[in-house]
Amino acid sequence: MDNIEENNLEVSESVKISLDTMVYWSKFLAILGYIGIGFMILGGVSLMFSGSSLYGDAGLGFGMGFMYLISAVLYYFPASYLYKFATNTRYALNSNNQNSLNDGLSNLSSNFKFVGVMTVVVMSLYALIFVIGLFGFLIF
Repeated sequence: MDNIEENNLEVSESVKISLDTMVYWSKFLAILGYIGIGFMILGGVSLMFSGSSLYGDAGLGFGMGFMYLISAVLYYFPASYLYKFATNTRYALNSNNQNSLNDGLSNLSSNFKFVGVMTVVVMSLYALIFVIGLFGFLIF
């Protein structure tokens, strides 16, 4: 790959069509992700400030609102990686720029890594909760 010139993108037409479809859907999902993040932030902030009237306990509302904000921060990264993939790859397809394609695919790779690690973390937490629940059931 070191011998490829910056403005010499060599992919077949079928690969370009597939990449174009991936770019379209990635951008769509990224924009929906950003909108979802906005709703999570609004929901989190409103729960933090009005949680006591909804739940009768200010701490519960604040805690739930804080979890919404943490979720919004975590969801920002995959949405951002998808958007960067779409933007860089669209530029690469329009200008035959190999470096932009490399950047775009690198962002797609980062998206998959992030989602994969988060999946392992969440599954581990579920397993831990299950073990704690089972242990608590056996004791009582």
